[in-house]
Amino acid sequence: MAFDLFVNVKIIFEKHIIVFKSLVIFYLLVKTIFEIILYGMKKFLNHIHFLGIGGISQSAIALILKSQGHVVSGSDRVGSEVTKRLQKEGIDVCIGGVSSLIKDADMLVVSAAIADDDRELLLAKKLCKKIISRSQALGMLAGCYKNVISIAGSHGKTTTTAMISKIFCEAGLDPTVHIGGEVDFLDGNVRVGGDKFFITEACEYVDSFLSLKSDVSVILNVQKDHLDYFKTFENIKKSFKKFAGHTKKTGLVVYNADDENAKMNGRQKSIGYSVRENGVICAKNVKEYLPGKYEFDCFLLGKKLFKIRLGVFGKHNIQNALASISVALFYGVKAKYIKKALSDFSGVKRRFQHYPSFCGAEVYHDYAHHPTEIIATIDLAKSITKGDIYVVFQPHTFSRTKLLLNEFSTCFKGAKEVLVYKTYPARENKEAGVDQDGLAQAISQTGQMAKSFLNYEEMKKYLEERLKPCDTLLILGAGDIERVVPLVCERN
Repeated sequence: MAFDLFVNVKIIFEKHIIVFKSLVIFYLLVKTIFEIILYGMKKFLNHIHFLGIGGISQSAIALILKSQGHVVSGSDRVGSEVTKRLQKEGIDVCIGGVSSLIKDADMLVVSAAIADDDRELLLAKKLCKKIISRSQALGMLAGCYKNVISIAGSHGKTTTTAMISKIFCEAGLDPTVHIGGEVDFLDGNVRVGGDKFFITEACEYVDSFLSLKSDVSVILNVQKDHLDYFKTFENIKKSFKKFAGHTKKTGLVVYNADDENAKMNGRQKSIGYSVRENGVICAKNVKEYLPGKYEFDCFLLGKKLFKIRLGVFGKHNIQNALASISVALFYGVKAKYIKKALSDFSGVKRRFQHYPSFCGAEVYHDYAHHPTEIIATIDLAKSITKGDIYVVFQPHTFSRTKLLLNEFSTCFKGAKEVLVYKTYPARENKEAGVDQDGLAQAISQTGQMAKSFLNYEEMKKYLEERLKPCDTLLILGAGDIERVVPLVCERN
């Protein structure tokens, strides 16, 4: 009896030992798996340093990566409102000199504006750091989202990206946004949202946009630009075709049906939009309801959908709105959200931005730095002014001015006089092409008054002697001309 009891107790004890050992093994296995995952996360959540972090795209990528848990730092040659904002968000930014943070960084993201002989870049190479381009970083970032919407084109990318973002925000779709300009409703150039939608501006320079694999690719227009890299217009068209080809098979290509070079036929579905009834989605009954502002009826396959009243200036924005509507309809966004977003959208900073008057004349600043953009901006100014139009223009790079000199010399028609401010060199030196003096001379040879300036004080004095209260002053350019605008204008 006692022996049987002993045997039973022993059996029960041994079973508990087996269960206990199993639990210990299970615990050790879970602990090991957790440590492996944690190690992987630590490797993923690494320290990323940005060279040229003050750039509009670099700064946006940096903020999104920081929101994902990465340690982010950066450096730039000069401080700006952008770098101040980054610092407020807890990003360590070194202004000027060589940042000591490069030694601790796991990876560097380098903008196209960084020269090959940059001291920080050379240090990173010496330390054998992993170095990727801004476009590669954007492509890697986009891969974290379920739906990638990329907006490309020679002109209008920033405004259209902002319009689409506004619609998606209005519809409560919580997009993450990377944009090449600052907008009021985002309070900057970036929005950190959910992981379902990533809306990004896609730049063609040095084939940057080929790093993106998009669910929806938008092609607004294809024109001659960045010829210092592409060399020929044929190469530009080929690059945009590759961009369209990078769209996922299940995705959509949205293109401007009024631009022969923007039409893309490939394996993907495509939708063309038009103001000339050439596309699937069209604008009809276009009217100017206020000086410089337009409304139109939106049609899909010949059937009227709704009326759109744009809150932003410029007839060219009808096409940007149609591209935005096309994307929204693809994702099933309701008409009420589209209409309200486009009505409330007031534009992007440095896109026909109104400033305090100067000598009584109305002042507008615009990012326009390509002949087509300049023509559109002057046409818009003509629709809202009763007096003469004076233009202050800063050429953007010597090579662009040289390669598009014929177009630049004739695109200012409609302006009484053109004041050509010192060229913004970006990554170039004067030997790369034509400077402000050469451009002013080329414009003058067409019979239009033009004069070059190196000093804003001289330019300001020149304008004071000519502007009248009914005139309009346009300050155009994509470089640092923005810093001159407040100095030219009267303060309220």
